[in-house]
Amino acid sequence: MKLSDQKWQEHVADRLGVVAGFQDTLEQIDREISRQAEEIDSWIRPHFRSLLASRGKRLRPLLVVLSAGVSGGIRADHVALAVVVEMIHVATLVHDDILDGAAIRRGEPTATSRWGNEVSVLLGDTLFAHALRICAKLPAGSVERVATAVCTVCSGEILQTQRRFDWSLREEDYFEIIERKTGELFRMPCEVSAWLNGVPEEAGRALGRYGMALGIAYQIYDDCLDLLGKEELTGKTLGTDWGGGKPTLPILYLLASRSGPEREELIDAFHRGRFASREDLLPLLAENGVLPKTRSKVEAILSCARNELAGFSPGEPRRAMEEVIDLLGNQVDRLIEGMSAGRRAENMLPGGA
Repeated sequence: MKLSDQKWQEHVADRLGVVAGFQDTLEQIDREISRQAEEIDSWIRPHFRSLLASRGKRLRPLLVVLSAGVSGGIRADHVALAVVVEMIHVATLVHDDILDGAAIRRGEPTATSRWGNEVSVLLGDTLFAHALRICAKLPAGSVERVATAVCTVCSGEILQTQRRFDWSLREEDYFEIIERKTGELFRMPCEVSAWLNGVPEEAGRALGRYGMALGIAYQIYDDCLDLLGKEELTGKTLGTDWGGGKPTLPILYLLASRSGPEREELIDAFHRGRFASREDLLPLLAENGVLPKTRSKVEAILSCARNELAGFSPGEPRRAMEEVIDLLGNQVDRLIEGMSAGRRAENMLPGGA
């Protein structure tokens, strides 16, 4: 089961006890994010207030803070970087919802459903530009690092768009896409945060690899959520990935579980849109070992993330970064186990499959 964004935040606060030591900084970041609407032209200010007031999980700002803590300390520049990262993230969500035709995000109507595609595209563009304007006040080199990451994210989205409905996509191609479109926006906050503290290059890269692994695992979790989650709990439109022709990891593993004519028949079913809803896919996912294989992949990736922290001194920031790993792993387990339990309950009913 996936928690709504607000409840997810409360869940994070409960589970990550060591984050309490960073709460003042996180609240300062929230205030700064909200304040950015005042820097925007008055006639579009209400749009930005709405976009920036809708609090998500703030995972990327949290990674900025924790990476700063583990690499030397949190300074004003890290607060600004966290604001930049969250604004970029919100911009990508605005554009993603346009591409996916999503109606709900964080329990509220999406920008595109409220104001239309044209206005939403420009709002997303303005968010990107405003984020870079803030970034320009950071030490020299910050804009280049952040802008390079944004270019990578956009190229990943383009690559994914070009490969829509390509059900022959290889697993390595899938990972190249999500490393760019999701992993990069987890990697950059960690590595740039460390760079702002002037740590040795390899230490910064280790934190970057931690962020990349966490981002990849998070995207796989989101893939599972798109297939297994419930909209009333997630607060966003689901089914837009596989329904929009994005070959996610569970779907690729499902296809890999078939060979010869069976595989071709399944690919043809996707091409022809024979799966009218997510419920049509659930029996196939449950019966072919797809979900355990997906969970094992996430566990391996999160193990890599944990290994990258080995070179950093024990303390609250490192413990919090390890607990973020645990929390994400637990969320994947709960989602998959919840689906499996549901299938078992169905099979126990009279007349059940």
